[in-house]
Amino acid sequence: MALAAELLNDPAGMTRRDMRSLLLIASALGQKDEYTHAHAYRVAYYAKRLALCAGLAMADVMQVAMGGMLHDTGKLALSDTIFSNRKAALSREMLREVYNHPLIGASMLRKISCPKAVFDAVLFHHERMDGSGYPFGLKGEAIPLSARIVSIADCFDAITTDRPYQKRKSCASAILMLERVSGKRLDSDLVNLFIREIRARGMAAASQ
Repeated sequence: MALAAELLNDPAGMTRRDMRSLLLIASALGQKDEYTHAHAYRVAYYAKRLALCAGLAMADVMQVAMGGMLHDTGKLALSDTIFSNRKAALSREMLREVYNHPLIGASMLRKISCPKAVFDAVLFHHERMDGSGYPFGLKGEAIPLSARIVSIADCFDAITTDRPYQKRKSCASAILMLERVSGKRLDSDLVNLFIREIRARGMAAASQ
């Protein structure tokens, strides 16, 4: 993957050894679930683009991209039953597992030298601006910036790609959905930046 090579060449203030460790974790997702692995790279790609649009310094941009790549790391601990699920509605027990994946991912990263922005993206990417997210119910700017960026990238890619229980929607439909939840689930200023970027440069290439 081009982005993985870019991260190794510019390891966002980390040693290359630590970056390789993080990329190995990301690669392990590919052994668990092909969609989740590809999704991680696309989210990293979109998150990088949005971070650049937001004016972050390049080291911070690369950390946000790494956070995007690792945001679902905690899903390594999920049961195979969840990955093989073909229904949008999960059982209560399955939902409990899913809701724990940010905490599990953060726990894994504590064992590695990891920049705070990366850690924050993994732990807080399911928090929502109106406080309705998880695992802590953070609200507004209490949600770290890297997590707010990754959340938008995650949402957009989930809408525009095929999943076992849901067919992809068009880019135009995805933009409408982002606008609908802007300010409630997602940071409105960042959503506006992201929509402008997508309209100007298009969606992720298949090779990302």
